[in-house]
Amino acid sequence: MSMLSDALKRLVSIDQPLMVSAFTPGQRKCLEQFARETRLIELKKQGRATIYQVINRQSVLNYLRQLHPLDEASLPDGLPTRSRNIGMDRNSKTGQIGHDCWYLLMKAWDSDVVWQNANDRMRPSDLTARFGVAALQINAGLSSGLGWQCNRPLLLVENQALFDQCDWLPQDFKGCLAYYAGQLSEVLLQWLSEQKRTDEVTLFPDYDGIGLTNYARLVSALHPESALQFYWLPDWENKLEKFGNTEIWLKTRVQFKNAFAKLTVQNALNSDFIKLGSLSQRYGKALEQEAIWLYPVNY
Repeated sequence: MSMLSDALKRLVSIDQPLMVSAFTPGQRKCLEQFARETRLIELKKQGRATIYQVINRQSVLNYLRQLHPLDEASLPDGLPTRSRNIGMDRNSKTGQIGHDCWYLLMKAWDSDVVWQNANDRMRPSDLTARFGVAALQINAGLSSGLGWQCNRPLLLVENQALFDQCDWLPQDFKGCLAYYAGQLSEVLLQWLSEQKRTDEVTLFPDYDGIGLTNYARLVSALHPESALQFYWLPDWENKLEKFGNTEIWLKTRVQFKNAFAKLTVQNALNSDFIKLGSLSQRYGKALEQEAIWLYPVNY
């Protein structure tokens, strides 16, 4: 619908016909279908050229107004992005759909773990003990003034099960455990890129195309003063063979291949990644995080 709207807006913005070549193939297809169904515009020859001509300009404007009840200028300032999309396109998921902020959900047990900025200080262990979780609203852009930094490592886990039940963590873990759902937020990535948030960030994703893609995105985004690690499950090679999932591998294989190529360009591959690529293709399987609770496989 966006292609048709853009093309119609262009047609009614001037008082003369436009040549077919002024539109993309996708827009031409939409305009030709619109002309057949409504007869509000027509496609015709003009000399050697083919043009689109508006037959009933007011009716086209009314049609556009139905699709887009409000324009950008008529919307009040401060509206959430998805509310603006509904106002302009009657659909919250058109245009820019990302949110302006993101919530970093985390747990910590060591009282020495501290998040602070120029004005505030937070001990996530206190909140974890009282409420089960700590949270930090983050906004991309240093102009927000929220220059939060943590004095301990940050470990990001992809699946909620590992965030809910934390007995898999090493006994000597003294950092901050954080949860993200499936895909790393663009707001989070930009926030991590703006300044050093912590000395070290570790990503623990599923060992599939989505997980590897997120790691490659983090390699590109993370501030250079923060070290980046990939979390390797104990005995992951044998677990991949015994507990790996073929369906997930097939669904994310293209993403896995593309992420592997990107990591190669980023010079971010090590012997473990090379082994993961080789074994994943040999077995035709991907491994989910929850396999961490399964005992080491003995043969």
